[in-house]
Amino acid sequence: MKSIRPTRRCSTRGFTLIELMVAMTIFLIIGGAAMTLFRQHANLFTTQQGEVGLNMNLRNALQQIQTDGVQAGNGFFIGGATNIANTPIGVTITNNAGSFDVLTLIQATTPAAPLAGTVCFPTSSGSATIAAGSGLTAAQFAGGMVMFSNYTGTQLTLATLKGATAGAGGTINLSYYPTSSTGNGTNTIANDPTGFTLTPTIVTNPPQPQVISGTFCPQNNDFVVGLSWVQYSVDASNRLNRATSAGGAPDVVADNILGFKVGAATYQSAAGLGTLTSTSFYSFNASNQQTATPPGYNNQFTLIRSIRVSLIGRTPPGQFTGQNFRNSFDGGQYRIQALSLVINPRNLSMND
Repeated sequence: MKSIRPTRRCSTRGFTLIELMVAMTIFLIIGGAAMTLFRQHANLFTTQQGEVGLNMNLRNALQQIQTDGVQAGNGFFIGGATNIANTPIGVTITNNAGSFDVLTLIQATTPAAPLAGTVCFPTSSGSATIAAGSGLTAAQFAGGMVMFSNYTGTQLTLATLKGATAGAGGTINLSYYPTSSTGNGTNTIANDPTGFTLTPTIVTNPPQPQVISGTFCPQNNDFVVGLSWVQYSVDASNRLNRATSAGGAPDVVADNILGFKVGAATYQSAAGLGTLTSTSFYSFNASNQQTATPPGYNNQFTLIRSIRVSLIGRTPPGQFTGQNFRNSFDGGQYRIQALSLVINPRNLSMND
């Protein structure tokens, strides 16, 4: 007999072209939506990352300024000469309308030392002698500046040191860049980078004590103090720099700075009042007189008791914002943030 073997049929049917097109369309729609969401969230994350970096940049800068600012006026204890109620000088400010301000913070580096001799001398001479027995050495006047003051601390001037040498009998001979030949104690910015002696005192209404003077007398117990300073300014590359009296290249504290403004609250007489009181506002025009609008303090920096520092920074253009972004502050292609800080130097807050 002939055997009959069973046959088996196999189905090889796959996707039709229409099914494949439908599947690909669905995949493209879902994939496109996912990519759009990813780009949106990636841009948001990048922008937030830039703003966080900018915020940290500004906060670190203000923290550095605060660290230096609270020490302004430190070390002015005048134990051997007189008891001055207020710190003579701790802060100077240069307010530049439409531009960046300059903040200088000053400290004493030596105790007060009486001047030597029996006759008054002008600071325009460029040299002075410290009396013996002050406990100081010439090495303590190796750099920085010196402050000359009368016994009561109401008349001052500053000068940049050239050097110091030991004199006869324990005296110290100071050499410094002289003040103005007019004898009023004023100086140039090259010889006084703090700006304290740039302009003579102008009488205000009501009048304040005369501050800048160019003649000091050993017989009146006038004295000299060594100084150091720290200065904050913004350069043409929008970098906030920190320079010191020690010299050398300044440190870059922050970059991409758009605004740096410094205001001062002062301790002075209000117009028409005979008593001193702290102002309830911060003046951002140091050269204005009391009676001006807005009122100022006429570059009398010994009146400063508190400062307000404001910083405006930006992210690098286009790096965190995209090509089409424009901020509402100045229309630039970057994000903007602003921070402010009030600093009450611990040595300038007396009589408040």
